[in-house]
Amino acid sequence: MAKINVVFDTNVWISAVLFNGTPKKAIDLALEKCQIFCSAAILQELREVLIDDFGLPSEKLEEVTEVILNMVRIVPIMGNLKNISLDQKDNPIIETALASGADYLVSGDKHLLILEKFQNIKIITPSQFISIAY
Repeated sequence: MAKINVVFDTNVWISAVLFNGTPKKAIDLALEKCQIFCSAAILQELREVLIDDFGLPSEKLEEVTEVILNMVRIVPIMGNLKNISLDQKDNPIIETALASGADYLVSGDKHLLILEKFQNIKIITPSQFISIAY
């Protein structure tokens, strides 16, 4: 059976890094059973939010970034996708999922979750991902 391809939205990475819980469990499970994809756009947003909103020290930020880079396969995106989500900042997340051939886009973002599916990509919560991946 082929590995499941998955993209985690920035908010899932942030929750996993800062709060553990369900998002961390989802990522840990994906590490065992899936190929996790990410893009420079997701990493950039992650870094900005961790610094600007949570005041993460730069040493810790570099450590977090390195850990994530060891978990994921980076895919290039063009930034061409527009007007898919009501929140334009979500479009690079969707584009990452498209570029990677993701089966699932895992998010806690209501603007993405309301779509439920984009092309062949199912958009689900971390809890839903855990129940599917187990």
